[in-house]
Amino acid sequence: MTSIIGRNYARALFDLARETGSLETVEADLRAARAALFDDPVARDFLGNRLIGRGTKKAVINAGLRDKVDHRVLHLLLLMADRGRARLLGEVTEEFERLSRAARGVRRVTVASAFPLETRDIATMERALKARYGGSVELAEEIRRDLVAGVVTESEGQEMEFSIEGQLKKLREGLQGEGH
Repeated sequence: MTSIIGRNYARALFDLARETGSLETVEADLRAARAALFDDPVARDFLGNRLIGRGTKKAVINAGLRDKVDHRVLHLLLLMADRGRARLLGEVTEEFERLSRAARGVRRVTVASAFPLETRDIATMERALKARYGGSVELAEEIRRDLVAGVVTESEGQEMEFSIEGQLKKLREGLQGEGH
């Protein structure tokens, strides 16, 4: 879940990138910055450490990313470090990606199943989800060994359960609602 502060940073960068026609570049560079600074546990701990001064954090970010990422991304990272919010990079990136997909008319859908889906099953699922959501979808697969047959889809906070476990849960809730 993205905080209001994270959404605000992402929205500001998104609006600037859209106005300057650099959405793809900024998105790619924001992902690269996240990989360098957030996905690495040592770097993430460094940025999140309140005992390390903001100036030191800015110097490390500047040294590591200058001339490697778009200047708008670098300025955002330096601003976040200056405000003590560098730890929000992961959620800022996620929100930026969501805004970018929405601008392209694409909806991200996570499909969870107990086992990897076959290519034909993925294609069928993608067609059904396109029809349901009325546009393009970007599928992400997730393996959840706890599922008992079927799939669960999640998109922007909406979950649809097509599993035996989900059907049994609905049946149980129905029976409890009837006082049985």
